Amino acid sequence: MAVSKVAIANRALTKLGEARIIALDDDSQSSNTMDSMFDIVCEAELRANLWHFAKARAELPALSEHPAFGYTHQFQLPSDYLRLVKISDVRATPRPTVGGWYSIEGNRILIDHPGPLRIRYIKRVDDPTLFDALFVEALACRLAAEACETLTQSNTKKQAMWAEYEQALQAARRANAIERPALAISDDTWLEARN
Repeated sequence: MAVSKVAIANRALTKLGEARIIALDDDSQSSNTMDSMFDIVCEAELRANLWHFAKARAELPALSEHPAFGYTHQFQLPSDYLRLVKISDVRATPRPTVGGWYSIEGNRILIDHPGPLRIRYIKRVDDPTLFDALFVEALACRLAAEACETLTQSNTKKQAMWAEYEQALQAARRANAIERPALAISDDTWLEARN
């Protein structure tokens, strides 16, 4: 079966024990619920995790207009941008300084770098045929959890759906469909003594 928004919505509805739909614009509570939340939940899931199929690269030219203060240059983010992964070869994580080494403000990135700025980012993917199979499963679980209250009024089922969502994320991590950032090694007195 080809992956489509309706197929993913039906996967979520099946998890809830609800009847399948033919289209997202059917005149039913299930289709109205799925239609109202599908794009928002999909974008939130893409932004929440570093899914490999949604990664993209861009080389951004510096804008002629400089930031009012704090940084020397600014760059326009791509129109399909959802989340920053790397700037050049540095993972885009906050630094423990007062101002940080970059700032995303609106649809621009402000930084003390003359450009061009090479970034890796998570992009918006609207075509379900491009989705990773494990993303489809995680998205269906998340849709089921989000729609559960409206469709079933069952807190028990809602908790079960969130647990199933977490299991889907773990399966994706095991299969490397989601990149996990490297974890910092905590200070250890034994290691410090050796140094």
